[in-house]
Amino acid sequence: MINALKHRQSGAALLVALIMLLVSTLLGLASIRGTTLNEKMSSNMYDRSLSYQAAESALRAAEVALQADTTLGIDCTNINERCPPIPENTFSMSDVDGWENVDASYLVNEDLLGDSSPQYYIEKMGEVGGSAGLGQDSDPRCNSYNPPSGCIPPPAAQFRITARSGVPAADGRSVVALQITVKQNL
Repeated sequence: MINALKHRQSGAALLVALIMLLVSTLLGLASIRGTTLNEKMSSNMYDRSLSYQAAESALRAAEVALQADTTLGIDCTNINERCPPIPENTFSMSDVDGWENVDASYLVNEDLLGDSSPQYYIEKMGEVGGSAGLGQDSDPRCNSYNPPSGCIPPPAAQFRITARSGVPAADGRSVVALQITVKQNL
C-alpha cells in the first residue's frame, strides 16, 4: 500500500509553490519599480519648484533694476533688427551674453540650486502711450478704460524681461524661463 502511494504522487505541490513564488517575486519587483518612479517624479517636481522660485526672483530683480535705470537692456526698437520671442541663448550652456546675474539679496534657496545664479535679460521693445499719473495737474479719468477725448497719456517705454533660474548645466537640473512685459512712464 505504501508503495502504491509513492507512485501516485506527481509533485504537484512543488509546482504550485514555485508558481506562487514566481508571482510574488514579480509583484515585489513591480512595486519596487513603481516606488522608484514615484520618487524620481517627486524629486523632479521639487527641482522644478526650486527653479521656478529662482526665476521669479530674477524677474523681481529685473523690475527693480528697471525702476532705477530705464536705459538698461538691449534695444529692439529698430524694425530691421527684431528681437526673437525669447532670447536665442536662453537654454544654451555656453553663450551668456546679455544675461545679468541677480544680486545676493534676490537669491532664494541658493544652497539647493547649486553653483548657478538666477539671471535676467532685458529688451527695450519701444515707446508706447503710458498711463496718466494721478497728480494734481492730471485728470484721474485719463486712467480709465474709456478716457475723455482730451486725455493724452505721457510716453512710456515698453520692456520685455526674460528670467531664467540659472545657466543651463550638463548636470540635468531643471531650468525654468519666465517672461513678462513691463511698461514704464518716461
